Amino acid sequence: MLSRLCFSLAAAFCLTGALASAQETAVVFVNGMNNSFDDAIANTQVLKQRVGQNGSGRGFLYGNAYNASNGFFQDLWQVFKQKGQEGDASGFWRLLDGGQVQPGWMTEALRDRYVAELTKAVAPELPEHLKYYRQHLSAQRKLVLVAHSQGNLYANISHNILIGESKTAAAQVSTVGVASPASRLIPGATYVTSSADTVVGALRLVQPVLPSNSDVGFHPFKDFLGHSFAKIYMDNGLAAVRPIVREIDRRSAQPALR
Repeated sequence: MLSRLCFSLAAAFCLTGALASAQETAVVFVNGMNNSFDDAIANTQVLKQRVGQNGSGRGFLYGNAYNASNGFFQDLWQVFKQKGQEGDASGFWRLLDGGQVQPGWMTEALRDRYVAELTKAVAPELPEHLKYYRQHLSAQRKLVLVAHSQGNLYANISHNILIGESKTAAAQVSTVGVASPASRLIPGATYVTSSADTVVGALRLVQPVLPSNSDVGFHPFKDFLGHSFAKIYMDNGLAAVRPIVREIDRRSAQPALR
C-alpha cells in the first residue's frame, strides 16, 4: 500500500512539478471507489485541463492522494464503514462546525490516537495522505482538496485532522467535493452533486447524505449512472464543471471559508 501511494505521489510530481516549486496553491485530487491508480492519475489530468480551460489562469501545483481499490464490493463495504465513522464522530464534527473550539485544539497524543484508529478501521492510506498534505502546508501553500465520490470521506477525515492540529490550517485548507456521499460540510468545504447522480441517490436512500445541488441532467450515453468524474462532472458541455472550477479558484484566492 505504501509503495503504491509513493508511486502515485511520484507520478503527480512528474506531471506537475516538484513540491518545492513556487506555486502558492496545491490542488490535490482524491479519488473515489473502484478507481485504479491509472484512473486516479487520468482524472487528475482531466481536472488540470478543465481548470486551465475554465478558470482564472492561475498556475497551480497538482497532485493526487490515491486511495487504492480492493474491488467494487470491498470498496462499497469500506464506504459504509466510513459512513459509520462519520456518525460516530458527529460530536467531533459538530464541535468544529459550530466553532466551539479553536483551530489547533487537538493535542499531538490525541491526534496520533485518532489517526491510528481511523487508519486501522476505515482509512488505511490516511497517514500518507496527511504526510503529503503537511508538506504543502509547511511550504506555506493553500491546499485545495478536490474529492470525488468516496474520496470525500477520505478528504473530510484529513481536513478535520489538519484543522484540529494547527491554528493556521483553517486559513490554508479547503475542500471542493464532487458527487459527495458525506452527510455534512465541515469548515472550508463546499460540494457539487448532480440530481441525476444515481450512485449518490441510491446511497441517500439508506444513509444520510447531503442534498443534490446541481441540475446536470441525465446523459446515459456519457455515463448511465451519472456519477463519472471525467464524463459527467468535468464535461465542458454540462453544468457541473464551471461551479467546481469556480470554487477551486475562489478558495485559492482567499483563506478557506469558515
